[in-house]
Amino acid sequence: MGEPRYLQADYTFRHGAHAVRLTLARSALEVEVEAHLTADQWRGEFDAAFIEDLTHKTGNFKQFGVFCSMLESALTQSSESVSLELLTYADLETLRSRKVGAIARPPPSAASPLSAKRYLILVYSVEFDRIHYPLPLPYAGRPDPAALRRLVRELREELAQLRARRGEDRRDAEIRRLRDDTGNWPPRWGDGGWGAAGGGFWGGAAGGTANLFPSQLAEAKASEQRLQLRVKSLTAELASCRRGRRTPAGTAPRPQERRSPSGARPRSASRESHGGSQGRPPPRSPSPAGPRPPRFDPTAFVRARQRRQKEAELKK
Repeated sequence: MGEPRYLQADYTFRHGAHAVRLTLARSALEVEVEAHLTADQWRGEFDAAFIEDLTHKTGNFKQFGVFCSMLESALTQSSESVSLELLTYADLETLRSRKVGAIARPPPSAASPLSAKRYLILVYSVEFDRIHYPLPLPYAGRPDPAALRRLVRELREELAQLRARRGEDRRDAEIRRLRDDTGNWPPRWGDGGWGAAGGGFWGGAAGGTANLFPSQLAEAKASEQRLQLRVKSLTAELASCRRGRRTPAGTAPRPQERRSPSGARPRSASRESHGGSQGRPPPRSPSPAGPRPPRFDPTAFVRARQRRQKEAELKK
């Protein structure tokens, strides 16, 4: 065994319920028994040589480590082959006399130290026999009330510190969880949008995503979804406008225009035709029916539509 091990458990004997405490070290054993009703205590310390000599006298030798393991199993009641008993000196003499078949000795007087002594018996049950290993425990008295109050105060302070530490650990874990949740959602717009460089919702502050509250985060996600739907709607509308306005060449009727008495086209009509053709060279021979009307420009239409939408949003 390495460092000392401490074990405590409640055990019910024939004399009532008791608390049994064990301190197991490499070559030493400390046993303490305390009565629940009277708070009387019995305490004993044993080294490895005493334990091995005790087991040798019973006729069933056990090494110190094995004996400690048996004692621990009996206290935790994890094995049916070992158990514990708490006897007085008179009970122990009666047990000895029954075993050897002799007459029991008279009990000691109440003033004798033997009457206040207790014996913790480790009972090892084998197939055809029961071996008893008695551990003598001198009477240690009752605990000092002042010491008990001091112990209770120290335990309360330690409990308060543990509760405060656990509360801080929970808060730290919650903060880390919120930071992870918000940190995994990077901005999706470039400059001038919601990104850190363009200000806006993120504001460019250090750790902006880490300071978001859950409600603000949900609102931002909902706004993002609405904007994405708006972009899809505008894209579909633009594609529909392009399909609807685009007509094959030669199918649109050409309006007839009146010629001037001199037979020449008006100057304004020539300029309008030249501006609507987007810089294309005029036809070599104008048609006798008159000049062509300006062609539809999708790019100019989309730009004009976006300009009108921006003006409407600014007015709102």
